[in-house]
Amino acid sequence: MHRYQPDTIARIRTDYIHEQQARYRTAIAGLERQMTNAATSERVRLTKQLTKLKEQAEETRVYEEKIHHLADQMISIDLDDGVKHNYAIFKDVLAKIK
Repeated sequence: MHRYQPDTIARIRTDYIHEQQARYRTAIAGLERQMTNAATSERVRLTKQLTKLKEQAEETRVYEEKIHHLADQMISIDLDDGVKHNYAIFKDVLAKIK
């Protein structure tokens, strides 16, 4: 929280989430190419991997939409408000506080 700036979420989105989405797209395309020439047993294994990657890509896409909304707001926080208050502002994209 002490290093948070109003542009932090936008940087997370562009520096990390977009890069991860590109990695998923590349991996999915590679697996789809491999499946065209694969034997049946290999195709089953590749299909499982492809399914898993597509699920992860979808999860990342949904998260990116949430982050995009927050990044556009350029939210600033006040450390004097406390962690629970500031954490609640970003509750949709952060893990639950126990």
